Amino acid sequence: MSTKSVGVQAVARIYAGLGLLSGDLREIAAADLVGTTLQETGTLVDEMARRAGGDLLMINDAHAWYGLPDHGRHLLRCLYKELTVSRDHSPNHSSGLAVILAGPEGPLRDMLRANPALAARFPAVINFPGYTAGQLAAIFATLAGEAGFTLTPDAAGKAAAVLAEAAGNARLAVRLLDHATVSQARRITTVPQPPDPATLSTIDAADIPAHVHVPDPPADDWPGQYL
Repeated sequence: MSTKSVGVQAVARIYAGLGLLSGDLREIAAADLVGTTLQETGTLVDEMARRAGGDLLMINDAHAWYGLPDHGRHLLRCLYKELTVSRDHSPNHSSGLAVILAGPEGPLRDMLRANPALAARFPAVINFPGYTAGQLAAIFATLAGEAGFTLTPDAAGKAAAVLAEAAGNARLAVRLLDHATVSQARRITTVPQPPDPATLSTIDAADIPAHVHVPDPPADDWPGQYL
């Protein structure tokens, strides 16, 4: 499960249903488009655009470009060029490049405000609401299962209670599972007899910490994605 792209996958399905998208959803980290030179950055953006033609491309943590020495101006110019070329060569827009810049709303808005030409290519803002406590508990259980772990009923209950006290961000479930798996590994290495396979893959209540938080960035800053 990709907890960051659930909402974007829904957008991709809607676009495909409207005939505005012929491909699939692709994700790329913003850092992967930053080259060691201006020329390399341009090449990376150009290659990304060629690979993603007809797809919906989500660039994660795009707000980080503002921390570059030029505040991301060169990279944004490269992206603007690719979007313009794609638009001009795809009159019906179904086979062109569609991009979502994903990240905290405030920093992204500031970055685009400094680049009005590119901002015009992203007229819509979608804010995805935080998850409920029940949804976070379900995400935690799913992630644990995908990692090969079984939760005891007490562990599942404790995890749900811990997540209910925190803000509704899926990264909390990921962080809680990280803590739980580390605690579980430490616990099973202290048993006098070699643990059986079931014990190796079981998380119990003692492995779940009493609290969880995401120190940086704040837990409520993920919603806010530009189309």
